[in-house]
Amino acid sequence: MMIQDKVRTSTSTSFILTNPILFRDAVVLDVGCGTGILSLLAAESGAMHVYAADASDIAEKAGQIIRTNGLENVITVIRGKVEEISLPDGVGHVHAIVSEWMGYALFYESMLDSPSRP
Repeated sequence: MMIQDKVRTSTSTSFILTNPILFRDAVVLDVGCGTGILSLLAAESGAMHVYAADASDIAEKAGQIIRTNGLENVITVIRGKVEEISLPDGVGHVHAIVSEWMGYALFYESMLDSPSRP
């Protein structure tokens, strides 16, 4: 899990929070959001809206974390594989995509198929 990997978590945190120009007023898609840490960071960095997508049960936990942080009006959790979900009506595109799927999790979490589809 990313949250347990202090190096990756601190690197992502540093990048997102020190580059608000990339996120300010942007619509962001967090692919494989897990607990939603990248979604929370994008929101904190000024994203207009974040769509946090995850195919597993962790999406429910992400929703709880988002509500606990009072960001349910900025972050929307969508349960499903990224290649099977649809963004809400009126959302034709996103400005930025964030994702953390490095390491053996590509195979362990069966995420290799999602980013590799044409």
